[in-house]
Order: sequence, then C-alpha cells, then structure tokens
Amino acid sequence: MLSLIVWTLLITTSIKYVAVVMRADNDGEGGILALMSLLGIKHGNRAGVIAIGVLGRGVVYGDGAITPAISVLSALEGLKLPGTGDAPYVVPLSVAVLIGIFALQAAGQRANRKNCSAPS
Repeated sequence: MLSLIVWTLLITTSIKYVAVVMRADNDGEGGILALMSLLGIKHGNRAGVIAIGVLGRGVVYGDGAITPAISVLSALEGLKLPGTGDAPYVVPLSVAVLIGIFALQAAGQRANRKNCSAPS
C-alpha cells in the first residue's frame, strides 16, 4: 500500500510538473508573474488575475522573509542550555546573524551580476 501511495504521488507530481508547469513560460520567463500574464492574455479577466498574482507574489515575498528568520531562531534556540541564563541573548544574536546573512547575500548578488555581464 505504501509503495502504491509513493508511486502515485511521484508519478502524478512528475507528470504535472514536467508536462504542464514546465511548459508555462512567458518568453522564457517563469514564476507567478509570468503565469499571471499568461492567464490574463488568454482569459481576459484582468482584475481577478492581477489580484491572484499580487496575492501570490506577496506570499512568495513573505515566505522569503519569514523562512530564514524562523530557521536562524530555531537553530540558535537549540544551542541554548537549560539553566545557563543565555536565553536573553537568543533574539539579539538571531538579528545579528540575519543582518549578516542578508548583507552577504546582497554582495553575492552584485558579484553575480558583474560576472554575468562580463564578455565571454
């Protein structure tokens, strides 16, 4: 029974992803805004499609902001020892780690843009 469930989920997900989702592009661009523009072009219901696209983009931005914060906070809370009194330092240390991570991310994005625009 477990094998049936696993293979059904695997095949269904693979077929849907490869056959349907991977073909949905907007001149080589992907993501929720590309899907939104494709739906708007084909169905003509612009207001509803724009509302769904804005909602979807907001969910993606929210997920991108909250996931690193939860991961870092969980990791640092796992480091604290019972009875040592280091609990007040978990949140400030989490903020410092997140600021460092996002600062390094911006530097990496600048370096990536510089390398991508260099002639080959």
